Amino acid sequence: MTYDLAKWATEARKSAGMTQEEFAFELGFSTKASVNAIEKGRNKPTFETMVKISEISGFPLPYQDDFHMKRPSESSDGLETARLDLFDVAASCGSGHLNADYPELLHSLEIPKSALKELLGTDNLHGVKLMSPDGDSMEPTIPPKSITLIKTDVVDFESSGVYLFTFQGYTYIKRLARGKAGVIHVTSDNPIYSKSDFVIEPEEFDDLFIHGKFWKVLPLDFLDI
Repeated sequence: MTYDLAKWATEARKSAGMTQEEFAFELGFSTKASVNAIEKGRNKPTFETMVKISEISGFPLPYQDDFHMKRPSESSDGLETARLDLFDVAASCGSGHLNADYPELLHSLEIPKSALKELLGTDNLHGVKLMSPDGDSMEPTIPPKSITLIKTDVVDFESSGVYLFTFQGYTYIKRLARGKAGVIHVTSDNPIYSKSDFVIEPEEFDDLFIHGKFWKVLPLDFLDI
């Protein structure tokens, strides 16, 4: 399915009652020209920009039930639930994948809030998405057969950790850490992939886009009994 992202961004801004200049400020753009380029279809918004637009305006992401936002609901047995979306963002725990213009929503899970509180210590899932990584370069931290929870409201490199990011057109799941002279070290947790580690120099930071920081991992594997 193809979505008109220019129309979606325009409707989202108008629903928030903002001018292009006001919207640009909230999104962290230096001028309204970036908003205008998105609304005219000259530029496509990145996923993190789409998430920001949705959060600022309260307007649903374009693949969420044809513009109808799903709020926390009740299950058939009356329990209050929260929704977790599983996205295919073509992210890699290996050598990187070319990133799609926007991720595809694969599945949605409605989970009782009481269960979330027990499993995660919180039922606040603001900005939290599910993702299934590909590859084994982040073992043992992220097993190949696993579901991860990622905080998509983290869009800047803040501190060492495992991030979902795009660099020079390729999307990765890697550990990021600050090094000397301000560089960012990109490393795999699996030592057999150490030769593919690399460094992002300060002059290359404009090519780095953070999509989120990993929070939890749920290993998925069957055991013989």
